[in-house]
Amino acid sequence: RRPGTVAVPLAVGLARALELWQAELEARLARWSALRGRLEAGLVEALGPGRVVRNGPADDALRLPQTANLGFPGLDGDALLMQLDLAGVAASLGSACASGSTRPSPTLVAMRVPDDRLRSSVRFSLGANTTEADIEAALPRIVAVVERIAQATDGAMPGR
Repeated sequence: RRPGTVAVPLAVGLARALELWQAELEARLARWSALRGRLEAGLVEALGPGRVVRNGPADDALRLPQTANLGFPGLDGDALLMQLDLAGVAASLGSACASGSTRPSPTLVAMRVPDDRLRSSVRFSLGANTTEADIEAALPRIVAVVERIAQATDGAMPGR
């Protein structure tokens, strides 16, 4: 501990912020789940169920509400990540603590996700300020990137 005067107003402010965060938790979790569901459903609708596959448990209660990990079989995850970035869509190949890494997610490896999905899986995370408009704006960008990469790889994606 460092000697000095404790910043009581800051401690009180932090306590109040945590109370507000906790009071709104259920509503926030429901909103994130709905946004995540719209993102996933929109991609499946646009690309087809064989071209985008959700990684993780089937039971939504066992999933993080603000995270979608999706595999695009037949496509290269590195290419997806670079093209999504150029399209203005933030994503990652691995966990948040491994952002910037291009190695497959250790979690997906441990889950024994098939190699074609493992190497093509991308994580999309929603933030506290993510809106429905953000999801609706991201969907056509993601679809365009996936279509462009699939076309460049001679349509190697399943379901084509």
